[in-house]
Amino acid sequence: MRSDLQRNVKILFIAAEAAPLIKIGGLGDYIGSLPRALLEAGQNHNADISLDIRIAVPYSRMMDSRFFEKAAAFTFSSQHAGISHSFQVYSTAFNSLPYYILDNQDMEAQQDVVYAPNPAEDGEKFVAFSLACLDLMEKLEWKADIIQANDWQTGAICSALRHAQKTFWKSTKSIFTIHNLPYMGAGAEQFIQKYKIPAARSAAIPQWGKKLPLVVGVEHADQVITVSPRYAAEILTPQFGNDLQEYLSTKKEKISGILNGIDEQCWDPGTDTLIHRTFDAEDLQARQTNKSYIQKSLALPAKKDIPLMVMVSRLDRQKGIRLLCDTLRYLSDEDWQAVILGTGNHDQEELVHALETAYPESVRFLNRFDSIFSHQLPAGGDIFLMPSLYEPCGISQMIAMHYGCIPVAHAVGGLVDSINEKEATRTGFLFHQPERKAFLDALHQAFRQYRNRTEWSNIQKRAMLQDFSWKKSAEEYLKIYQKLIKE
Repeated sequence: MRSDLQRNVKILFIAAEAAPLIKIGGLGDYIGSLPRALLEAGQNHNADISLDIRIAVPYSRMMDSRFFEKAAAFTFSSQHAGISHSFQVYSTAFNSLPYYILDNQDMEAQQDVVYAPNPAEDGEKFVAFSLACLDLMEKLEWKADIIQANDWQTGAICSALRHAQKTFWKSTKSIFTIHNLPYMGAGAEQFIQKYKIPAARSAAIPQWGKKLPLVVGVEHADQVITVSPRYAAEILTPQFGNDLQEYLSTKKEKISGILNGIDEQCWDPGTDTLIHRTFDAEDLQARQTNKSYIQKSLALPAKKDIPLMVMVSRLDRQKGIRLLCDTLRYLSDEDWQAVILGTGNHDQEELVHALETAYPESVRFLNRFDSIFSHQLPAGGDIFLMPSLYEPCGISQMIAMHYGCIPVAHAVGGLVDSINEKEATRTGFLFHQPERKAFLDALHQAFRQYRNRTEWSNIQKRAMLQDFSWKKSAEEYLKIYQKLIKE
């Protein structure tokens, strides 16, 4: 951070999930990691400047109550558009960061899960939460300089803030972070209208999108951030813009892309207690022990000289599951093994089940959530498969590289930003069309390199030594905060 950034900058993150309280997907990791990295980055830059960062999340019965069962609690009322909600707030802290857990006493029926299958079912919960965050800050007499909202669930706060009449919020800026553009909150438009939240009015927005919570957030935010530079460019194109590319192109001057990081304390092959044997870039032989352990654990033939491909993923169309299963069936001229870990849509799971049935000596499908194997597979696998049709950021490829498991991935989004395919500095392999032939060519290329043990070890070492820490991301966020505060 530079010395011209104002002293004691107050930043409020609001999101539907936050580790360690509750983690459903990548957003939970993001909220659990970025604020902590920001604090450290601020301290490292200038001791005279402090960041006051706080986090607000809606209560869910899925939360680990151990983290807040002894937390201080208080109640307050939030009123908007003639609608009143009573909130109980649990105030706690993790890693020197204050967390506010907002329990809407009027919506207990919507608290069983973090995300309902349809935004129409929990859209009101998130709109009410977003508005209540403003009221909570007033009650605490803590005025944020910047409010950073995340995904459609919190888009309403950007509009409410932009149109706030109270002088308390006059100078507060907002950032809207897009983690996954296709999830716009379709079905929750009725609650934007119910709470009289100003819709987006740009003529470039299709009529169907003006009240979508995500679009409302983008329209009224002072800055929009995507979770990788490549994705920031992709959403301006017809292929990835979800019919909003023309509108988003009118906002491109305020759209930035910053690559996410990984928690290198959680994901450290040198200290990871969940893997069979720890190792580092100078002890790659230990990975062979981990590979053998996986093969034995899953009753795969103990072949140490063939590539073991692994995948840890949510199973849905975005992740390229059909392309994966189709492509592996055309690898009959090679000797290989594959382990796929994950759950998801039934039709996608059936594709993987069918692959396992067709190749009982080569394929294992772990159709479950398994925190242990999610560490063991990148620690012992040779190749990490990531054929995503689109990928705003992705952290699985970063974890894999950090553990010496070399990615073969579709060249989209954060995969392009994090994987180096240049021969002399290679850390992975990319294919540039979501087609079987392109994927096959990349796999064959990886297999050829794998058989050259010296070159493969060099690729592994380069991959393991990449800096995927949140520190780099935090530096970029600090630059944006500085720009907003100076405006």
